[in-house]
Amino acid sequence: MLPESTRLRCCIVVGIAVLASLALWCEPALAQCAMCKEALANSPEAAASTRQFNLGILVLLVPPVTMFAGIFVMIYRSGKAGANQ
Repeated sequence: MLPESTRLRCCIVVGIAVLASLALWCEPALAQCAMCKEALANSPEAAASTRQFNLGILVLLVPPVTMFAGIFVMIYRSGKAGANQ
């Protein structure tokens, strides 16, 4: 039987691999940002909209970055705790 920290690490790696493969599988969704940018470029009020659009992208980026940072902190702490035992 594997130690608990090794099992946790394996589950996290498998989860990340599954999420990465799902992200690569839905290729048509990757084109949406270019379409939004093109729509903004053709807009009459482009200057005001572009700033808000960029701010919206940053706001939408915060939750995934926070989740990934949390996962890596958990992996780091579990590895550090395993080394101390």
